[in-house]
Amino acid sequence: MNPQQIRPATQQDITAITELLIDCAQAMNQQGMQHWLGVYDEQAVAQNLEDKQVYVLEVNAVIVGCIALGTDAAPYYQDCWPDAPPADYYITQLAVSPSSQGQGYGKTLMQYCLDHVGNARIQLDAVDHYPALLQFYRDLGFEIIASGIGLGDKRHLFSYPQ
Repeated sequence: MNPQQIRPATQQDITAITELLIDCAQAMNQQGMQHWLGVYDEQAVAQNLEDKQVYVLEVNAVIVGCIALGTDAAPYYQDCWPDAPPADYYITQLAVSPSSQGQGYGKTLMQYCLDHVGNARIQLDAVDHYPALLQFYRDLGFEIIASGIGLGDKRHLFSYPQ
């Protein structure tokens, strides 16, 4: 049995979250996806904690996942999808430790955020070259509402609910 809990992240979690995000970036890089390389460091994680609601998923008191829920779109959204409708919330920084993937933790974190915001409109984006992630979001009920180029990658903007 794996006792798990989702809780708001604290300043004390910055190092653990940063290490988790870097581990995920390196694992994605090994699969040919470089879009997270160099994106997350302790300063970026600390800034997310100030600007967004950041949650961690712990299993046996070890952080194995995180997610951020903010009210502002990422700066590149305007360039990538200038005609997209605004959302109430934006999900970023969904990550599950590579050694803990495939156990439903990402879905648990996403469902937590969906439950947390009720009927509010949520948006998130994903790179085109990560088909498993695109399907993951579709399976949760998100729909692609726009596509474009952002930060040098083809990206899709997802919305929930439609």
